[in-house]
Amino acid sequence: MRDTPTILVAANSPRPLPQDDVRTILVLGSIPSTKAGCALGSRCRTRADQVARGRRSPRPIPCCAVPLLTLLRRPPIAAIWTAQLLSILGDRCYALAIMWVALQRSGPVAMGAVAIAESVPFILIGAFGAALLHRCANFRTLAGIDSARALLVLAVPVVWNIGGTTAMLTVAMVLGALAAIFDPSLGALVPDLVTEAERPALVAAMDINGRIARIAGPALAGALLLVLPVTSLFAADAGTFAVSALALMFLARTTTSAVATPAGSDFPSPVPKRASARALLRESPTLSAAFVVHAAGLFLTALPGIGLPLLLAHQLGASPSAYGWVLTSTGTAGLLGNLTAARIGPTAAFLPRFCAAWALAGVLLAATGAANNFALVLMFASLSGFVTPFISITLGTQLAAYSRPARLRLMSINHTVMRTAGTAGMAIIPALIASAPARGFILGGTSLAVVAVTAWAISVTVARAPRIRSVRVTEASSTTRTSSTDQAA
Repeated sequence: MRDTPTILVAANSPRPLPQDDVRTILVLGSIPSTKAGCALGSRCRTRADQVARGRRSPRPIPCCAVPLLTLLRRPPIAAIWTAQLLSILGDRCYALAIMWVALQRSGPVAMGAVAIAESVPFILIGAFGAALLHRCANFRTLAGIDSARALLVLAVPVVWNIGGTTAMLTVAMVLGALAAIFDPSLGALVPDLVTEAERPALVAAMDINGRIARIAGPALAGALLLVLPVTSLFAADAGTFAVSALALMFLARTTTSAVATPAGSDFPSPVPKRASARALLRESPTLSAAFVVHAAGLFLTALPGIGLPLLLAHQLGASPSAYGWVLTSTGTAGLLGNLTAARIGPTAAFLPRFCAAWALAGVLLAATGAANNFALVLMFASLSGFVTPFISITLGTQLAAYSRPARLRLMSINHTVMRTAGTAGMAIIPALIASAPARGFILGGTSLAVVAVTAWAISVTVARAPRIRSVRVTEASSTTRTSSTDQAA
């Protein structure tokens, strides 16, 4: 390996170049280099090395505001975006089918057992499966995982008939384990399909898949159930997994050569090293604070998920159609929020923006609980739907800016936080708000806003402490030198 640093210019590169374990500076533009190193000096090289290893938070990258349709003109992006859209739609069909069949064959307790069985692997793999995730973070392996999921989902009705509820829960747990490997791995790989400046736009493009599926998924499932039995939804989901596997195989073939050897380099890129979750969170207090706020917010998302029907029925005496209108308006507002957030570039003030979005979501939850008519509930719920994409896109963009090993570990932490907090919320909150849903909305929303503001304030204080100590040490050193000079004179 060469002793001098290699300068990789990515202005016209179709994808970012690997940075791991190579003294590499990735810049957006032409920077002259010499045998001594980069023209920006050793300070730039030091920061680049720290970012590549996950030891420093990456600085915000100027957003080029790439339109979604522009990204979709590229075959790799079009393949993964379309496949994931179909896969998420299939997941909606699967969720409806598994819960309905569990209720019919095993009762309501089985519905909760299915949700827990799918969530536990996320927690275990997120906590102890770093090595497994590291080995599986490639498109070819992910294609194999989706192929296995297609076969398992297709076999769910047969397994249930043969082995009963126990066998079904085993299959659900295996599917959860495969998803716990697949989701963070794909999230770590996809940002490398574009340049660094285009990553915010790609994060927004992948986020909108879930927004579309939230609206179209139930409609698609309902249309299928008009002519087919409920078990046919398992076959539909299996078909979407098969399509996703084909797209991932396409990406494995088209990206292998691009990843193997960086442009302008005579040696292959090294194998990325695993990043330590503890080290990443310790060296980035803003991310630690963000995950705490994220966990609190996801725990309380059970309020609108479970409490909104109670609120409409008990406090306002509304009909089920009113709940349908709220869901439709919230989903539509989420699409609009995504399109808006996609046009706002990343900023150095990541945590303030993230905490402000969660604090606003908390205020809107409290306002929903205090609303005394359906029009206000509809307005506040729509505003909540509009704010939600700002949360996911802000965090996703921040994570995408890290090098792949650090990104993979942080994605895994994020999925663990989401599953743990979401499952805990679904288990605890229904009993707390059953008798007084309005009060639950008000207290929960207020608590979320307080947690978001407090986390931001603490992180700011922690970040300023080293600077204050550094200034004091500098002043003390300056005073000592002045005193020594005076004595010498």
